[in-house]
Order: sequence, then C-alpha cells, then structure tokens
Amino acid sequence: MIPLRENELQYLNQIYAGQGQSLLILYGQKGIGKTRLILDFAKGKEVFYFHAGEGSDRQHRYLMAAQLTSEGFSMESDYPSWEEILGGYFSAGQEGGMEKKVLIIDEFDSLIRSDSDFMEMLSTIPARVCMQYMIVLCSSEVGFVENQLVSKIGKAAFSISGFLKVRPLSFDALSGVFSNYSKVEKVITYSILGGVPGLWKYFDPALSLKQNLTTHLLDPGCSLYDEGSRIVMDHVREGGVYYSILSALGEGRDKLGDIYDHTEFSRAKISVYLKNLMEIEAVEKVFSIDVRGRDTQRKGIYRISNPFLRFWFRFLYPHMSQLALKSPDAFYEQYIKGELERFAAPAFSQLVFEYMQSLALADELDIDVEEEGVFDGKDGYIDYLAFDEHRMGAVAAFACFEMPYMPYEVYERALLTLAGAKVKPDRIYLFARDGFDEKISLEAKMKDELELICMEDWME
Repeated sequence: MIPLRENELQYLNQIYAGQGQSLLILYGQKGIGKTRLILDFAKGKEVFYFHAGEGSDRQHRYLMAAQLTSEGFSMESDYPSWEEILGGYFSAGQEGGMEKKVLIIDEFDSLIRSDSDFMEMLSTIPARVCMQYMIVLCSSEVGFVENQLVSKIGKAAFSISGFLKVRPLSFDALSGVFSNYSKVEKVITYSILGGVPGLWKYFDPALSLKQNLTTHLLDPGCSLYDEGSRIVMDHVREGGVYYSILSALGEGRDKLGDIYDHTEFSRAKISVYLKNLMEIEAVEKVFSIDVRGRDTQRKGIYRISNPFLRFWFRFLYPHMSQLALKSPDAFYEQYIKGELERFAAPAFSQLVFEYMQSLALADELDIDVEEEGVFDGKDGYIDYLAFDEHRMGAVAAFACFEMPYMPYEVYERALLTLAGAKVKPDRIYLFARDGFDEKISLEAKMKDELELICMEDWME
C-alpha cells in the first residue's frame, strides 16, 4: 500500500486551519500522487472538487456548472459565467455560518489556457462573498507552473498564498511496498520506477522483478509499454527531435558535442530542446562541486533525470523492432538481464549521496560540512564529496553496484580520481552491495581513514 504523505498533508491542514482566505498552487509530475493527497486532505471537509480536462472556456463552465447543479447548488443557466459559478458556490450557506469552504481544481492550467482572465476572477470573486475559504489549484505541468504561470496571470499572482511541489516518494517508501524483494531488487526497481507511485501500482509486489518487467512493461499490450512515449508527448511538440536527443542520452552520449555528432542538429537547436526537457524534469545538467583540479572535471554533462524515461530510452526505444518480434521473456534475456545492475548504478549512487547527507546532518562525519556535491572527472566519478567551511577538511564516498563485491581496481580508480581532483579527504567511504575483496578489507584494517559499508549496514 502506498504510504500517506504525512508532511504534505500536515502543511495543507495547517493552511486550512488558518483564518481567512487562501489560494494554494499544488503541483508535481503526473502520477506523483497529487490527487491521492488532495482527496486525503478533503476527508471530513466541505469540498468541491473539479477536474478540468482539455476544452474551451465555455465547455469548462458548462461542466463545472453541471457538477455543481448535481450537488445541489443553484445555477441560472447551463452556461453561467465564472462570476455566477464562483459566486454561487462560495456564497451558498454563508449566512448559516458553515465551516470553511474548499474549492479544488485539478489540472487548472487548462482553465488558464482557455481563459486568460480566469485567475483574476478566481482571486477576486470568492473574496467578495465569502470570509472563510481555501482554494487549491493542482497541475501536472511542472514547467508551466515554475516558468510561465506568474507571467501568464499577471497581477493575479499576488493572490497566491503559497506553492507546494509534490516530489517523488523516497526509496524507503518503495522498499515498504516491495517488502518481499531483496535489497538489490529494490534498488533496481527504484532505478526504473523512481519515486512515482502512479508507476508502482503497475508492478505486483507478489511477482518477481523479471515477471513484472515482462508482464507489465515489455508486453506490447500492457499499460507501461508506451509510457515513455506518453511522458514525452504529453509535454512537447516535434516529438522526432526530442526522441533523437533522448535516444542519444539513453545511449550515454551525455555532452552537447556527442549529441550533435549523433543527431546533426545544430548545437543551438540542441541547447534549446535540452532546456525544454529540463523544464519538464526529463533531463538534468550535471554540475560538479568546485575543486582545485577543475581541469580534470567533465563539463557540460546532461543526463535523463526521469528514471522511467531513462529505462525506456535505454532498452525499449532503440529495440522496438526486436521487441515486436520477440517474446517479452526472450527480449528480457537478450537485452535487459545482463545490463540491469549497470543501469541501476546511478540510482544506487544517488542513494549513497542521500545517506551521506543524512550523516552530515546528524554530525556523524569527521568534518562540519559546509559544501557537498558530486565530482564528475575525466578519471572517474566521486559519488559524494564534502568540504568544511575553510576547505581544510574533506570527506569522499564511492559506490559500486555493478558487482556484488567491490574489487580492488575500483578502489584504485577512486584514488586516481581524488588525485586528479586534487582532494585529500580525511575519510573515504566505500559502498558495495555485499562486500569487498580481501585486498580492500586488509587495507581498511591498516588505514583508519578508510570506511567500508555494505548494503546490509545502512539499507532497510
């Protein structure tokens, strides 16, 4: 069962408990759990919920008026104005001193696109007739809310009380849902589905990871088969350009020049499209923490940040012909099985980063952390690097997920990466799945600054 979002629910209830009027923007990517959150919040309150699908302004008014009429509110016509709709809902029962009214409009960006004055009406009409109300406007268009909303609605933006971004659930939440999976299977599942509960529901915790992939993702008739395409096409036009760029990134072509060589689009065009992909949280630019050895740093690195998109463009999109010709089991064995650990390594790296952050917050590292980040170097990758205030002390962490036991060669490469970055850490943490080879274990006994951590030591 998907856990409740206790912190977000508490925040909504705090706003509801306050006196007066409030207008909140609640947003997050599709499937992240916004609707579940607002419906949990709505329990026991006087709430009117309206989902604004695609349509004209007249169609939206017609549908909302019909819903209000079905719930006992009086409308003078089938196509009332927004003033009649909003005024009618918020004024009803006010003389009786009813509890605070709550209006929830899901995918409200559709209303703004069909009527640019909608937000101004929403910010003025209810206040004229109701002393106590709360309006929650929800959207799956993250890029629109963060980059276009304020300029689109103008002065009406001053009426917004706050923004609440619903973020992906944690690995621990997924671990609780897939409690029968091994730790390795949980990490791999998290690397594919991320923290999006709308995707988790398609996987059956009673089935093995392979069974879930072959049944619910690789079968042409299943729900997730075209999910990667939907995620892209829900937000962009000119799908061919975006598909080409995402395909390049899925194959590991992570620099602008590499994408240019693959697509032959101009660098200016690629930059614009990458910016658009970053706005919808499909792609991110990797920034390394600043070090003295910055000449060894890889700069201008891009990667697919949406876990499901990364899986889809790594395994499904480039092999659509084979996927149509082969059975899901045969496709899994040939194209996916041997690559899953390597594919999941970045997710494991992120989990290591978050664990190190938790140690820093709990003051359990050897330094008082002032700066922290990652370092993507020409000689290797530092999964966590932190400095104290004056950069007199440092802590580094390296993760290895591709193999059950970390070989000594990985440790040697870590030392080479640190040397290239010109960093001499007070302590080096090595994270492995099941353990370390004998040579590393012996080295750790002789070097106090070397800390070895297996998944059993820190993962639930």
